[in-house]
Amino acid sequence: MLTNLELDRQSGRMPVVRLKNKRGRLSIDIPRPHFETAFRDFTNAAEHFAIHLSDALDRKFAYQYLEYVQEVARGSELVKPNPIGRPACRLICYELERLFRCHFFRPGDCTSI
Repeated sequence: MLTNLELDRQSGRMPVVRLKNKRGRLSIDIPRPHFETAFRDFTNAAEHFAIHLSDALDRKFAYQYLEYVQEVARGSELVKPNPIGRPACRLICYELERLFRCHFFRPGDCTSI
């Protein structure tokens, strides 16, 4: 999961977004337009995933977790939503995180489960 967002506004260069892994071992600079495209594509895929969940509680949790992941991508440090003791919620977290990694780190390799 990514936890830090930095904007690089160096003169003469396109602004970039720096995404860092929460352990600080991985960092990637993404030009601002590519970040916005990846963010939009991730959001669309995540909403598609969430809307097709059959259980209303699972769907509600998926949208809460989606909002959390979006804010983390923007650089906010929020408290992670609690999976409320439901095993399906843990799977929802994994799938949304997988979609996030796919759209930001491997955009040509994105497929739904």
